[in-house]
Amino acid sequence: MIYPFYIDKRLNCETKNYIDVKLPYPIIAEEDEKLYLEIKDIQYVNNLYNVSQYLQNNIISLIKTYYVYDNVNVTSSAGNEVNIDLLNEFYDMTLQTTDKLKETTTQNFNDNTKVFMMENTNYKLHYKADDDYNTILQGTDPFYTDASYNNIFSNDPNAKLQFNEYQNYIILENKNNYTDLLKKVSFAVDYNGSVSLSYNVAIDLIIDGSNDGVNYTNIGTLIPNMSRIEFDIGTGAIKKEKIDIYYDTTHPYKYYKIYFSTNIVEAQTTLQNAFTLNHLQLNRAEYELQPTTQSPVTHNILIPDGYYRVSNYITTLNSLLENHNITLVYNNITNKIEVSNNTSHEPYYNSVDENGIVYMFLGTKNLQINFGSNTSSFLLPRGETFILHNGINLINTQKIILTCNLQLEVGSHNEIIGGNDLATGIGSIVCWVNNDLPPLSCVNYENIQKTRYKLNDKSISNIIFYIYNEKSQQIALDNLLISFHIIKE
Repeated sequence: MIYPFYIDKRLNCETKNYIDVKLPYPIIAEEDEKLYLEIKDIQYVNNLYNVSQYLQNNIISLIKTYYVYDNVNVTSSAGNEVNIDLLNEFYDMTLQTTDKLKETTTQNFNDNTKVFMMENTNYKLHYKADDDYNTILQGTDPFYTDASYNNIFSNDPNAKLQFNEYQNYIILENKNNYTDLLKKVSFAVDYNGSVSLSYNVAIDLIIDGSNDGVNYTNIGTLIPNMSRIEFDIGTGAIKKEKIDIYYDTTHPYKYYKIYFSTNIVEAQTTLQNAFTLNHLQLNRAEYELQPTTQSPVTHNILIPDGYYRVSNYITTLNSLLENHNITLVYNNITNKIEVSNNTSHEPYYNSVDENGIVYMFLGTKNLQINFGSNTSSFLLPRGETFILHNGINLINTQKIILTCNLQLEVGSHNEIIGGNDLATGIGSIVCWVNNDLPPLSCVNYENIQKTRYKLNDKSISNIIFYIYNEKSQQIALDNLLISFHIIKE
């Protein structure tokens, strides 16, 4: 006897990953009878996305180890520091002009802040003038006064830059990423004798460092009071200097603020202004930076669910990876993906290299098959291209597999991989349907061999077909027509 069944999954199990057929009455076999299952035909529309959260192939991860360049290794020995040559940065001493400014040097003066700024290729120099500094009466360049050259970087005995403790300072700004490690300074102070000294005057050259131009840290001298110049009571006009003052620091800074600290009270303005800065020479130590390795950070790249062919898959991934400077190229000769790490980093003090070490992580077998990778992760060296092991494969599923709750006399032997963490054991297979067709194609299966399975069951009251893909994951086809027979002989 044949019991025919014609089932539309949408009727009772549209959103399920199985088909539950409830019989109106049990099929019962006597002791001398056997029951058989024969799948007749199956039809469904292949409308499963080939990239989706459901298949767990929609997240690519970049695992990055950051480097922080905060370890300074000084490579120049004491006495071999390099002069920060501000004279030749801003000036050309061979010019016949009085101010001797290079053509590439620019100057401007902010009348509100009273800050004069001079700039060239490598440095900016900020000089804070007096609060009553008048650009109309005095001109805009404090280094060019009274129609004469007046430069403190040339070691000219006639140079006199006003450097009142309460009014004036210099900020040297390095325009490049490589910041200076200021180590040795020489300076000279000129006292014009216009105000007699009724007490000993002490003048210290103070240097503060900053990497943001806002928050400054004082840099002490290697020996206390090493940067102090003293003028005794009754001293007449004189120039005094201190050479090779060493500062106790291993921290490079982008900004250096330079100013005087004296024992002259603020109200004694005339006395303050009797002392001017005559000469300033700054020397930097050479150094190397060594990084501190940070804990790895994972960046998850979410691919929108959808139907993808090779071209828009690669285009979508490149758009998602653009901020990470990772590029994918499809080689249409080998059918393989080539991944390039295009990142770069120029180390400077306290800089963070977010791409010190970069791994791409493909967390599921489904995603690894899509990419053509034999491994779950691979290193992306900077400036190099990694070629995947196998060809790209974007088929959503190659097979639709049916198992059932009936007891087959001879079960199937299965050796099937798991595509993700939803993979399970699948039991005995009763149907194996080719699904390697373009999306939205109609898949038709007909059991032309008339294969049937002998059952151990003697009584059947319901039949459940479980639906899997070839990677052991139950899938919820939202449409499927199936016809099958239960045969009693």
